[in-house]
Amino acid sequence: MGVGVFGGTFNPIHRGHLHVAKNVQSMFGLSRVLFVVSPTPPHKQAEKLIPFAHRYAMVSLAVEKEISFIPSMAEIEPEPSPYTIDTMDKLAQIEKQNRLFFIAGGDSLLEVASWRESERLLAEYNFIFVTRPWDGPIDAEKCLPADAFRRTRNLTGLERKQAKKIIAGEPKEENRIYIMDAKAPDISSTKIRALVAAKGGDRAVRRMLPPAVRVYIKKLRLYA
Repeated sequence: MGVGVFGGTFNPIHRGHLHVAKNVQSMFGLSRVLFVVSPTPPHKQAEKLIPFAHRYAMVSLAVEKEISFIPSMAEIEPEPSPYTIDTMDKLAQIEKQNRLFFIAGGDSLLEVASWRESERLLAEYNFIFVTRPWDGPIDAEKCLPADAFRRTRNLTGLERKQAKKIIAGEPKEENRIYIMDAKAPDISSTKIRALVAAKGGDRAVRRMLPPAVRVYIKKLRLYA
């Protein structure tokens, strides 16, 4: 079975994240999706992060009604793994009978070649890059090492049935890199933080956040 690994700061988690997870799970037939909350990713040092405990709590609240969506502390469990390759290796030891699919936004495709041990990472695990409404055109051939690009399948613009047929036809003995469009709503954590900080922000983000997450943010005055 396939298991999704959805990594991110989730600062905060929002309906767009859940939309992407549901679409990817359905498209690839994943048994579960792990929401791996990052403490402080190396590439987001400048982002003002609220404490890990709050972000993990919000993820737990957001996925409480989805039995196959699992909040994960994998990155801080011994030994801490600040890099994606370390986290995936750690999870691979736990999910020995399952194939792992790392889920990331389309913008991550632009920088994945600079990640630690990127060539091994892209060879040993499946990747799903999900483009979003604000992502511009992405030239995968320029972003990826030659071998990784050879294993890339661009599913954007395809009918769902056609895309699933392509996925099902891929050999399981070699990992793939997929690019897809989940038609996610135009929501970003950056926009939410800015709206919450502004007067009347709680009402403005009502449709962007799961109800329990919105209440949590309001109750503890996060991002204010």
